[in-house]
Amino acid sequence: MLEHMHAGFIAAFSLSNLGALTFGTFVGIVVGILPGLGPMVGMVVLLPFSFAFSPDVALSLLLGVFCGGYYGGGIPAVLLRTPGVPSSLVTSFDGYPLTQKGEAQTALSAALLGSFGGGIISVVILIFLAPLLAHVAASFGPPEYFTVAVFGVVLVVMAFRDQLGRGIMLLGLGFWFATVGIDGTTLSQRFCFGTLVMQNGLDIVPVCLGLFGIGQTLILVERGIMKNHDIQLSRSSLDFSKLFKLFKYWKTLIRSGVIGTFVGLLPGTGSILASFLSYDVTKRLSKEKSLFGKGTPEGCIASEAGNNAVPAGAMIPLLTLGIPGDALSAVLLGVFTINGIYPGPLLLVKEPVLITTIYFSMLLINIVAFAMLVIWLKPFAMIVKVPGKLLAVVIMVISLVGIYAVNTRLFDVGVAISMGVLGYILLRTGWPIVNLVMGFVLGEIMENRLRETMSLGDGSLMILFDRPICIFLVIITILIIFVPFMLDVRKSRNKKLSN
Repeated sequence: MLEHMHAGFIAAFSLSNLGALTFGTFVGIVVGILPGLGPMVGMVVLLPFSFAFSPDVALSLLLGVFCGGYYGGGIPAVLLRTPGVPSSLVTSFDGYPLTQKGEAQTALSAALLGSFGGGIISVVILIFLAPLLAHVAASFGPPEYFTVAVFGVVLVVMAFRDQLGRGIMLLGLGFWFATVGIDGTTLSQRFCFGTLVMQNGLDIVPVCLGLFGIGQTLILVERGIMKNHDIQLSRSSLDFSKLFKLFKYWKTLIRSGVIGTFVGLLPGTGSILASFLSYDVTKRLSKEKSLFGKGTPEGCIASEAGNNAVPAGAMIPLLTLGIPGDALSAVLLGVFTINGIYPGPLLLVKEPVLITTIYFSMLLINIVAFAMLVIWLKPFAMIVKVPGKLLAVVIMVISLVGIYAVNTRLFDVGVAISMGVLGYILLRTGWPIVNLVMGFVLGEIMENRLRETMSLGDGSLMILFDRPICIFLVIITILIIFVPFMLDVRKSRNKKLSN
């Protein structure tokens, strides 16, 4: 164990890994600060280039973008009431009122302290919880993996139950995309339309980069970044005197970090729920309830701690079960599988050095992100002045060059452009595009596990009801489907009665 920890420590502090995570964190902060982009765009743009590196360096690069994006998202939320990432909306509830009172440094200090604390706490929980969950999952067979995948898919769909029909349609579309190519079991062609180039199937890189990178870029061209560029910051770096005064909210910091980690652990929930839940719980338990919404540092700390705890939380089901919790961790799953590494309970046994490298890298990413924003706070905040159209053109060119560089196939470029148009339409009309990505990533996993399960059950799925873990997961899945609908019906009845 100590040997693996030592090897992971050495790998994490290698020049290549430090360079990758530092650059990734820088890119993450930039795309996080720019409203309308976010860490997903940064990750898919760098994804094609990550394949030139070893798996640990590639993951450090993308994890830097993942975590750095949430750090950056709170800056415009505090200064301009325009969240860089959706989950930082909650930070603006108290951050912007503090800025209006001339206490922007206090609000930014609270946001950064919350981000750093939530990130570190969640990594510590990841280090201790992942081996325990992997130990439980070690007894999993194909039926258990199949029911876990179904559970994850249901959670994603129910997260967007206000658009249930659209969500199911996009999930089905994602499943369909996952079937394109030669079926590995039967060696039959599926949806190749008589073309040789389609037999290799659709790759995760052009699909994700098109849907998010190009699609979001087209939105950026249309809408611009923001209209308000008036940034009032008296100094270039963070005021440490404000930062040290906020340590009195240490209980809020720890509680929100724990909440955010466990929300991130659940597939489909996302950072928005983590941020809202952390804020709401803090408000209920606070001695200064009346200050919330009017400008209190405690609200900023709670929101950002919950928000930034999500990346490490999402890594727990990804590493131990091979199930991505959201679109961002789905991209990381693609990096694993392309390198011939398959997340699951045996990953911690087969790749202990890689796992410990990831742990140390995530700790370093939080330190690097915090240090960057402390030192260069104002220069980073001024990024919002970059012309949106110029930024869009740069992202588009880098994306297409990166796509072509992976396999030197123009077909992949065509797929990325087609998916970009589809992504633009879905984003423009407000459809839950995450469902499509999750369907595409989980489609092959679910199909293979379903075949293995039916093979064990002699063509029947009744084998699921002979296994206690499967029965438990099926019951939980059914409850997740019906309980929210029952609560919605009760809420609508109470609303009618009150009217």
